[in-house]
Amino acid sequence: MVGEWWSILILRDCLRGLSRFDQFQKNLAISPNMLARRLQTLIDAGLLERRQYREHPPRYEYILTDRGRDFHIVIAAMYDWGNRNLPYTGAGQSGVQHVTAQEYLEAKNKET
Repeated sequence: MVGEWWSILILRDCLRGLSRFDQFQKNLAISPNMLARRLQTLIDAGLLERRQYREHPPRYEYILTDRGRDFHIVIAAMYDWGNRNLPYTGAGQSGVQHVTAQEYLEAKNKET
């Protein structure tokens, strides 16, 4: 269901407020075919719901279900693990910035 990296990144972006195909593609630099397959997998797993927002031409957005919103716990756990186990070397350098998962998600929502 979400055992591969693209699905986790798509769910992370949904939690940050992204919902449209072109937003995911731009943010993740993922091929359209791969993105379409991953979105369908997440729909089939009950984590996303596809809703039409324009008729001509047909355009869809991908909305988290209750089950998908519950995935924030997994993202937060991964982020917290990174904070505890990966070195932070300062601004502008590689490493993980040490903030809480909630602070991270709130900051990312403000960016979008």
